[in-house]
Amino acid sequence: MQTYLKTRPAWIQLLLFLGLAFGLFTIAVMIGSALLSKMTGISMFAIQDSKSFEQTNPGLMTYMRGMILLQFLFLFTIPSLLFAYFSDPKPGEYLGLKAPHHSLYWILGLLLIIVAYPFVEYIGYLNHKIPVGESTERWMKSMEEEAGRQIRFMLRDRSVGELIKNLVFIALFAGVGEELFFRGVIQRIFIRMTQNPWVGIVLTAAIFSGMHFQFYGFFPRFLLGILLGAIYWYSGSMWTAILAHFLYDAVIILVVYFNPQLLANPEATIIQGQTVQLLAGAAVSLLLTIVVMRYMKKRSRTSYQEVYRDDFSKPDQFSF
Repeated sequence: MQTYLKTRPAWIQLLLFLGLAFGLFTIAVMIGSALLSKMTGISMFAIQDSKSFEQTNPGLMTYMRGMILLQFLFLFTIPSLLFAYFSDPKPGEYLGLKAPHHSLYWILGLLLIIVAYPFVEYIGYLNHKIPVGESTERWMKSMEEEAGRQIRFMLRDRSVGELIKNLVFIALFAGVGEELFFRGVIQRIFIRMTQNPWVGIVLTAAIFSGMHFQFYGFFPRFLLGILLGAIYWYSGSMWTAILAHFLYDAVIILVVYFNPQLLANPEATIIQGQTVQLLAGAAVSLLLTIVVMRYMKKRSRTSYQEVYRDDFSKPDQFSF
C-alpha cells in the first residue's frame, strides 16, 4: 500500500514542500537567468539599477517577464502540483481544483473582494502611517522603491497589447500560482497542524504577505490573504479563490491603466478623499464584508473532518 505525504506529520510536510519549492526555484533561476541574459543582453544586476527603468527597454521588459514566468512555474505552480501528486491519490482534489459546493460561491467570492476593497485600501493608508525608526524606515523604503520601480516600469506602457500582457503576467500568474502555493498547500498544512481552520487561514495569510517583502503593503495584503483563505475554505473550491485573486490584481492594473497619474506618486492610494469620508467608506466596507462572510459560512458544507478524513493513518506527532 502506497503511503502518501498527507499522512505524515504536518511539520514534515511543511519542510518537504518548502524545500521542494525553493530548491526547484533556485535551480530554475540559476539556469533561467543565464538564458534570459543571453537572449536580452540584460544582467540580473540591471534590475537593481534604478537608471535601467528610466527609459523604455524592450530587453529589460522581456527579462522581467521571463523571471515572473520562472517564479510562476518553478516556485509556485510545479512544486504545488508535484507535492499534491505525492500527497494524495487525487491530486486535483487535494488542491481543491473542483467546482464549489454551490454555484453561488462564484458570485460570493467576487462580491467579497469587491465589498472589502475600500476597507483593504484604508488599511493600506494606515499601514503607511505606522511610525518606525529612521534607519528601519530608510531600509523599508528602499525595498518599496525597488519593487515600485519594477511595477511602474511594467505598467507605464498604455497600449492595449501591453495591458493584456500585464493582466496575464501580473494578475493571472499571481492568481493561479500564489493560490496553489499558499491556499492549496500551505493553508492545508497549517489547518492540519493546528486543527483549526481560522488559525491556519491567518497563519497562511501572514506568510503570504510577508513573502512579498513590502512592509508598507503588509497589512492590506495580510487581509487579502485572510479573505482568499476564507473564500477557499467556505466554497471548497480553489477556482473561486483564484478568480477572486485575479479580480483583485486586475482591478489595480486597470485603475492604474486609466489613471496613469498614480504611477507618478508611489505612495498614492487608489481610494482617495477626506479622512472622514475614507473612514466612513472603510466602516461600510467592513460591515458588508462581515455580512458576506457570515453568509458564505452559513451556506458552506466544508468541515475539518471531511477534508482531513484520510490524513490520519497515524497520529500527528507535532500538531498543536
